[in-house]
Amino acid sequence: MSIKVCINTVNLRNIEFVIQEAFTGIWRNGLMAFASISTIALSLGVLGAFVLAALGANNFSTAQIGRFKIAVFMHDDADRSHAEETAARIRKMHGVSSVELRDRDKEWRNFKRMYPDINSAGLPTNVLPYAMDVKVADPERLPVIASRIRSMGGIDAVREGRETFQRVMAGAQVVKAVSFAGVIVLLITTAFIISNAIRLTLYARRREIRIMQLVGATNEFIRLPLVIEGIVFGVAGAIVAWCLLRIGSTYIAYAAEKVTPLLGKVSSGLGASAQALSLVILGAAIGAAGSFVSIRRFLRD
Repeated sequence: MSIKVCINTVNLRNIEFVIQEAFTGIWRNGLMAFASISTIALSLGVLGAFVLAALGANNFSTAQIGRFKIAVFMHDDADRSHAEETAARIRKMHGVSSVELRDRDKEWRNFKRMYPDINSAGLPTNVLPYAMDVKVADPERLPVIASRIRSMGGIDAVREGRETFQRVMAGAQVVKAVSFAGVIVLLITTAFIISNAIRLTLYARRREIRIMQLVGATNEFIRLPLVIEGIVFGVAGAIVAWCLLRIGSTYIAYAAEKVTPLLGKVSSGLGASAQALSLVILGAAIGAAGSFVSIRRFLRD
């Protein structure tokens, strides 16, 4: 029988009484309630920490992929108008997000700064070719777009760092696959642990449930307060887990930034309110489902 059916069968005038019974049951069994909430908090904390780490790793790998650019070098005899025309044609290609024509004079100044003896070597004027950086909207299309640019006239060289890009893409795919599998396994494990914790709480109250049956209480009347208890356990455990995650993530971010600023910039992209809401919904859902399933065994006795 579903929760919706249970609610419909209970007289609405008794809802307040049922909620009071749920909180009274939690108060009377404080130690078991504490044990359940602690177990739920630790389980959701481990799951949340893994999810945040997985999101951070995926965001980091995606950011590294997004940094890849296609470097395009024109022939030495190409002038600025030719370079601008080529840049405009590349900009119109499907999948190209931006094309930046490099400042040739600025690059020449940097080149002379790096090699101060260049004038004495017989190169007093700017000999660098026009070049541009091409960014793509979809990193997976980078090799295709690079090949199309190579086929254009006036292009001397196209460098997209294919081998490095393929290694980074392969690494990103592995990170995504491991993250997804890990989240699924941990989610199932968390649901199992929370369900067992709630089942132990209900087992400790089996005599109370039996007495309620003997005095004529319906199964729905017994079940609903216990389902509400499961929801309260799940929400309370989720709030504790969120607090632990906030403290832990703040400390880890601070420690990582001291080791290297690059690690300090790794973020899950999930805000504090979104984390709290996700944990509360998950905790309430697992708590309700765990109570609903576990109570069936005692009601059949």
